[in-house]
Amino acid sequence: MAWEHHSEPLAPGRVFVGRMARQMLLVVCVVGVTLAGGIAGYMIISKDTEAERLDFVDSFLEASMLLSGAGPLYTERESSNALKMFSSLYALFGTLVVVSSVGILASPIVHRVLHRLHLERGKERSG
Repeated sequence: MAWEHHSEPLAPGRVFVGRMARQMLLVVCVVGVTLAGGIAGYMIISKDTEAERLDFVDSFLEASMLLSGAGPLYTERESSNALKMFSSLYALFGTLVVVSSVGILASPIVHRVLHRLHLERGKERSG
């Protein structure tokens, strides 16, 4: 659904709420897929090493800690190089996802504020 052009009137509040809901759903889906990929990656890579095998709960914890920016719990010095590389790449990708999610959520708000300012500026010029 296209957003209103600057020459069109400001969309009603219910349209704005609908936009925010769609953006929130998009962010939840993107973060969910990213988290699922992290869980799967940790489970697959850690199953090859006997000493550091991570089950679902431990993989979920590790992936969610990295995705939230809190840092790793299990992937430390004694971890395999493959697990360290995966953790590093997942942390970089997760940071990109979080920053992008903020932009996705902020876009309807920024659009509405700028649209309102543009309309007010147009009224001042004509009045």
